[in-house]
Amino acid sequence: MTLALDCALRRINLGASDGESFLGEFSADVGTRQSEILPSAVQNFLSAFGKTVRDVGLIAVTAGPGYFTGIRVGLSYAAGLAGSLGIMATPVPTLDAMASCLLGALAAGGSRCAVVPVIPAGRGSLYAAAYRVGPNGETMTLLGPSCVETADLRERLEKLAGRDKLVITGNGFPRELDGSPRMRFVPQLSVAAGIINCARARKPIDPAAVRADYLRSPV
Repeated sequence: MTLALDCALRRINLGASDGESFLGEFSADVGTRQSEILPSAVQNFLSAFGKTVRDVGLIAVTAGPGYFTGIRVGLSYAAGLAGSLGIMATPVPTLDAMASCLLGALAAGGSRCAVVPVIPAGRGSLYAAAYRVGPNGETMTLLGPSCVETADLRERLEKLAGRDKLVITGNGFPRELDGSPRMRFVPQLSVAAGIINCARARKPIDPAAVRADYLRSPV
């Protein structure tokens, strides 16, 4: 059983899969109480499927970018729980997880749209990336995970939009990116399912070796 965990987006996002079957997910906005509520949230979530943490064989967790405190909370809990259970962990880039389910839905519908996940980074910047499904179903990276000024991102996306329509996803549409007929916003789909999707293509590692990827200094 795989437990998916994300705190990088200022929420607690949990998911679970048993083999290839996605069991379900849970999401809650708990403000600054992530570290306090996370352990009981995981226990309650697993109990809904008749499971406990002892049934978990792998923990997949977002490693950033995102909100600094949330990333630390999520990684610390994931590493601690995996270590205590003697199991491995799989860190997943937050932007990859955000894009995964939407890429799958677009590919199933035959769309060639590029997917652009965005996370507010403060100081007039965004964490962003851009992906498209290739001709053989593979994920192609058009813009690697970056911390960029919003104006600079718009310029980059307008160049990409010359080839593909862009679907921007996140928890809010950056107003500075509005106005282009080739860009549209789609509210964030399941992060937990995206984490599990991405983890399947990555090699699990020792939880003690999991590191955050902030993309910029927290200062």
